This record gives sequence, structure tokens and C-alpha cells, in this order.
Amino acid sequence: MRPLWTIERVTAAVLERAERGDALSPSALTFLVRRYLAASEPDVSGVLGDALAAALVHTFEESPTAVRAEWLRAFVEATAVSEDPRLAETARGLIAGLTAEWPSLTTIGDAAPSIEAGVVASHLVDPHALVPRAIDELERIVAALYHPGQRVGDAADHVCLASALLTAFEVTGRLPYSMLAEELMQVPRPDDYVAGCEAVRVLSRLATLHDDEAYRSAAVIKADAAYRADASRLLEELSRALDDPRVDAARYGLALDELHR
Repeated sequence: MRPLWTIERVTAAVLERAERGDALSPSALTFLVRRYLAASEPDVSGVLGDALAAALVHTFEESPTAVRAEWLRAFVEATAVSEDPRLAETARGLIAGLTAEWPSLTTIGDAAPSIEAGVVASHLVDPHALVPRAIDELERIVAALYHPGQRVGDAADHVCLASALLTAFEVTGRLPYSMLAEELMQVPRPDDYVAGCEAVRVLSRLATLHDDEAYRSAAVIKADAAYRADASRLLEELSRALDDPRVDAARYGLALDELHR
């Protein structure tokens, strides 16, 4: 059995990438924020500060929808460690751009991450207005693409739609969203590194729900599911990709962090 990478090993890989002068991804920024909040060793504050400074002068207009959604979520997390007003301002700009696109989005790979990011960032604007709008858009996508017993796309599509549905459940408490998320994850796991890391995060969130006795008694769940074990096995497979220093190890770190929350 191949051992899982540890959080410490992932941190070292992210810091090494920064030392090489590579631009850090939104996943790396989010990972560094979480390591800073955890007061982990080594101290990541210097690299985090540099990464934030670089991100805040970045232009996002030409970036794909899913990439802008990732940056929005990274900036939301960064507001927990920095009072720089540019963070919230940049996030609000991203929210405006993403939400303006929602009515025209038709693919899960664009729509689900964008809508989920909008929900996560809604407290930076008006959540009473933005969250219902986001939920309506999510339901539009589901109604257009979901048919019971049929796939909505490839494995990556299933993962990102399940993630958005779990976030919708977290803010609304509506069981159909989490139950549909669980149904969507009953497909073969992605063999792509990025989608695989996201799948680990979704599986870990489902495992947390299954640990909740009140949730188990209220929802229709897959009784024999072992999502935490599934996530661990998938992380083991994904660790092979980390032999390549060009791979964004921070994605793996966020998945590992979700698994052990």
C-alpha cells in the first residue's frame, strides 16, 4: 500500500514551489490560509503574504468561469487572515462577473463551481438576495440535466454538481439536495487528478453527514456506504501523481484536510 502524503509533506511541496518563483494557484492560497490558521510549522506567513499580494494584482477578466470561481473561494478564505480591503473588493468584483453569467451557463463544469462559489461568498454582499438566486440557478441546471438513473455527464461533472448540492444543503437544510449529491456520487471515481481531489472532498463531506445520527434518521442514505474509506483509497491512488513536482500538491492537501476534519 502506498502511504498517503501528510499535510507536512504537502506544505513543504507548496513552499518549494513558491521558492522556485512559480505562481501559486487558488488552491495553494487556500491551503496556506488553512495552514496559517492552524499555526502549523513551518511558518507560512511570509509565503502567504506574498501569494496574497500577487493574487490581488492579478486580472481575472479572461480567466475561465471555473478558475474565477476558485479564486473567489480562495479570497473568501483569505478574509479570515487579512483585513486588506482589496480582498473583499476583488471578491465582490468576481461575484458580480460570475453571477452575471449564471443565466447563460449550460455546462455543469462551469455552472456548478460558479454557483457554489457564489453561495460561499454571499456574506460579502447580500446573502438574502444572492443565496435564493443561486439556489434557483442550481435547480435550473439540475432540472435540465438530471434524470433519475442516468448520468449527468462524466465523473468530474458528477463530483462538482454533488459538491454544489452539498453546499446548497448546508445553507438551506433541504434534504433533497444532499440526497441527490449522494446519488450522484454512486459512479466510478474520477481518474483525473484534479477531479479526484475534489471527489475526496465530496466523499469526506458525505461521510461527515453519515456520522450525524439526526441526519441518518431524516435522510434516505446508502446504508452500506463507507465514504471515508473510499476517500482514503482514492487519496492513495492520487498520491502517485505527486511524484511530478509540476502537479499542484495543494489540491491534494485540501482533500486530505477535508478527510481529517
